[in-house]
Amino acid sequence: TLATTAVSLAALPGGAFVDKCGPMVVSFVSGSLVTLGLVGISLCKVYGTTHFDVFLVSFVTLAIGGSLTMFCGYALPFLFPSKCTLLIELTSCLFDASCIIFPVFKMFYDSGVKFTVLWAFYVGVAVVSYVALIISWSLNREELARSRSGNSADGEENSEGSESSALQDQPISKQFRTFNFVTILLFSSIQVVRSNIYLGVVDLVNAHIGELAGMTSASLSTMTTVVGLIIPQGWIAVPLIELSIHRLGVCGTLQVTSAIGVLYNVLQLVPSMAVQVINAVLFASFRAFLFSIITAYNAETFGPKTLGRIMGVCFLAAAIVNLSQTYLVQMSLTTFNGNFTPLNIFTILVSLPMFVIVGVLQLKERKNRAPQQQDPAIADIRRRISRAYSHGAAPCTEAQIKEALRAAEKGP
Repeated sequence: TLATTAVSLAALPGGAFVDKCGPMVVSFVSGSLVTLGLVGISLCKVYGTTHFDVFLVSFVTLAIGGSLTMFCGYALPFLFPSKCTLLIELTSCLFDASCIIFPVFKMFYDSGVKFTVLWAFYVGVAVVSYVALIISWSLNREELARSRSGNSADGEENSEGSESSALQDQPISKQFRTFNFVTILLFSSIQVVRSNIYLGVVDLVNAHIGELAGMTSASLSTMTTVVGLIIPQGWIAVPLIELSIHRLGVCGTLQVTSAIGVLYNVLQLVPSMAVQVINAVLFASFRAFLFSIITAYNAETFGPKTLGRIMGVCFLAAAIVNLSQTYLVQMSLTTFNGNFTPLNIFTILVSLPMFVIVGVLQLKERKNRAPQQQDPAIADIRRRISRAYSHGAAPCTEAQIKEALRAAEKGP
């Protein structure tokens, strides 16, 4: 709980840190925190809690370092606009999948590998990874500077003929006052919390279903392990996320994500362990869609200069709303005697307004694009150069784009 709280509190300052100092500097800081955290965990069985809780302090340090690492990862996709959403999806999914290390380490530990040896090995992996990461950012400083100024490292101009493109040139204070930001803030606050609630109650729900079905404790334990291994595998949904963003755009993918969220909540109402295993696969896909589309939407809408702070505010808002989770779960256990059906129905209902809100945003975006689509020649050019971040723009320079638009506007 403390580690999760620390990640939430570090989201906004961490995002601002990346926006201000860049990913190379922040990678050094995050690498140092992660290494210290891992070293502390590897030694916690030696020093225990004689003077202070070594594990607790180390785990919180590790969580903050991991959060900063994730924010550094948001800068990478801007170097390659034509692959931007793919890189965003992989970054989000792999960060989420990193928790798989705990059940893997447990299997090695149960097989006889010493606790200290496991974590000492992980320290070595972390050191090598962060040193390589810092060197890579150092070698690509010029490309990073160009991407943050609006020109991609591969020569593409990050341009979009819509309101979203105009927002990228606005100061963050104005970006905060737009309907685009309000939409993603509400989406993050609702959907991230719904995701956390599932993670918090899935074992309790499955245990209740297993008891009603007469499952033995051993079978239930096996089923819990299987579900725990399935949930981090959201990376499998990356092709579907990529297809959705390319075909439906970021707003359309927000709608798809909300629909998947409603579906997994509905399936959790079914008292069948076989259905719950399938539902774990669906939830893993939801998590992948959720964190990928939040980042992709913010990247396309607000651009690289303010992305860290925008993401930080979204996650901080979600963390504040997430404080209600403890009360909701406790109420399900006491007031409803372990029946989580009311909680599931409630989380479905609170997500329904997002379909309307995102729909209004889609109508606004369509209205803003309408004047540009009146001239077929201009519309064709803009379609080819639009969505540089999420679709991959045509390989042309800023001068070529402007010249093509001027020629189209003059006519034959």
